[in-house]
Amino acid sequence: MATPEPRDISLEVAGSEVRLRWGPVGDAAEGAPAWELPSQPDWTNVEAIRLVSATFPDGAALAVAALRPRDARGHGDDAVVARFVDAEGLQIDASEALVSVEYDAAQRPRRLGIELWPESDAAPLRIAADRESEEEYSAADGREVVRMTFRLDGIGGRGTFETLRQG
Repeated sequence: MATPEPRDISLEVAGSEVRLRWGPVGDAAEGAPAWELPSQPDWTNVEAIRLVSATFPDGAALAVAALRPRDARGHGDDAVVARFVDAEGLQIDASEALVSVEYDAAQRPRRLGIELWPESDAAPLRIAADRESEEEYSAADGREVVRMTFRLDGIGGRGTFETLRQG
């Protein structure tokens, strides 16, 4: 089973760089955060940061980070980076990534749809996720964490969907 090495990821929004660290920070299958922020972003330019992390029984792992600028009109304005590590440890950095979030009546994330394009002319890798239960939601200090059950090509996985806002 492959274990992804910790990776630093940088995204730029409105001229401000945001640094993130993804890797085996915690056990995503047990709901532990797999993301760290080495420093706080410039919240005057950033409305929210959405983070996805999932692991699969074959050792595959998924990381997606999306930064929403303060003046965004929708998810099309987000800066998104995605990494997928397959069961053999091969890392795929997506050339394009889309994340769709369905919210319940209380505005809590209920379902995710993720499409990753390894190459611009290749078919996308499609991943879906559902909130595990009503109790699998927590929010504190500007960080909302939802434990999710993921599906990729019929293989189940577990992980988290996090939303960070200025606390």
